[in-house]
This record gives sequence, C-alpha cells and structure tokens, in this order.
Amino acid sequence: MAIRPGIMWMGKLYPPVWRGDELEPAELFANLKAMGVEGMDIFARAVDQYGIDTLAAALDSSGLECSCYYIAADLVTDDAEASQAADEAFIRGIENAQTLGTEICFTHGSQHAHKGEDNFQRYIDRLGEKLQLFKDLDLTLVIENAGHLLHTGDDMVRAAEALGDEGLRLCPDTGNFTLWGVDVIDAVTKCLPWTVHFHIKDYAERWEEDGNVRGNEAVLGEGATPVGEVFDILHDEAWSGWTAWEPGPQDEDGITESVRELLRLIG
Repeated sequence: MAIRPGIMWMGKLYPPVWRGDELEPAELFANLKAMGVEGMDIFARAVDQYGIDTLAAALDSSGLECSCYYIAADLVTDDAEASQAADEAFIRGIENAQTLGTEICFTHGSQHAHKGEDNFQRYIDRLGEKLQLFKDLDLTLVIENAGHLLHTGDDMVRAAEALGDEGLRLCPDTGNFTLWGVDVIDAVTKCLPWTVHFHIKDYAERWEEDGNVRGNEAVLGEGATPVGEVFDILHDEAWSGWTAWEPGPQDEDGITESVRELLRLIG
C-alpha cells in the first residue's frame, strides 16, 4: 500500500454544494474521484442525515473508498447520560464502519472539552475500555492531537505507549500541531511509529485568545505548516496509508488547488 489521497467530508463540502448547485452525496463523491481523491473520511452526522445505505451506494457508484469513519464521543465526562451516549456511539460507529468498508475508526469529542492530567488519565482508561470492542475486528481505532488535553507529539506518544499493545494507533494532524505552536516535524517524527492515518491541513496564521488558540486555515501548501517536509518524511520512511486533507473555509477554487497540491505531495 502506498500513500493514498483522502479528504474529510467537512468545511465547504458539507453539506454537498458545488458552485451553487446542491448535490447528492454520490454526485459529490464522483466529482472528488474525478479530481484524483481516492478516499472519504466520513462523520457520523453524515450517516444520520443521509442514511448508511445511501452513503454505501454513493461510495460504490463513485469508486471512492471510506478511508476512515468518525465516532463522536466524550470519553472523559463523568455525566452518566453523556457516558451512555458515548457507549452507544461506539457500538453504532463500529457497525457503520463495517458497512462502509473502512479499516479505520477515528474518535473525537474528548480533547477539546477537557484538560489536565486527571482527565488525560481518564481518557486513557476509557479508550482502553473502547479498544476491547475492536478486538478480533478488521478495524483500527485512532486518535489525533487536538485541544488542551492532547496537542503535542509527546502527548500522542504517551497515549500510544499506554495503549499500543491494545491496538490504539495515531492520526497526527499537521495543522493542529501548527495551531498549538508545536514543532510539526518533531511531533510527526515522534508519532510516526504508531501512525496509520494522517489529517493534512495548513494554517496561514495562529493566535491566542482568552487562553485558547485560534487560526485561519490556508489553501494546502500556502500556509505556515511545513506540509512538504512532512511528506518528505513519509516518503523517506516508506510510510503507507491515507493522508486526508481537511477542508475548511476554502471556496471551490481553494478546494481544487488543495487537492491538486495533495496529489503533488504524494507524487
């Protein structure tokens, strides 16, 4: 398996509108496939809106693959109702991932809402519980660097070292490292031994506001994130897997340029 071009179904692509025309998922998927995209990272909200059968058919007709399925769940909360919702989200998420034919599940919804060592340890404990659901399945659970809870390469390595034997793997986000003022190359290098999926995005600028980080996303390759150097590392290490570009506020021209740059970086 080589490095493969994927895209996250978000930003200006969700819901699917292209140059003013509202599209069905199959039409959007076919357009992206024609651009050279091979995989689509799909959020649970898309299944809720369109239905799992519609999305499975759209993938099949377009030739795109589901590169990753996203499970939204707060694994740190001590609220009983929210904890139950997280448990149910994982059960449904695994079923949806299997139906869509992906080999990777990504969980989000914990890192942004919590911070501190106690919550980090609770996150690790709950992730460990959820990993038991993946045993004997052809599915790998991944997490990303994000939020106050888990935003450095060292944070990611701590999680991988704690749960790697249980099957946890990493999904570094290049833009999130930039957003938090982390050395992107150092962080990616540290994460790479456990990495099976990548989020690729580029920030034009970042700032801090009320103790939180903020930023403006750029067209891929035009910002401050050293995405070219990241891909140099991937090629040098013969890494293989999905590299999913994360659309933000870019218009259709920016999306097209970013996909073109992703394909160039993959080579």
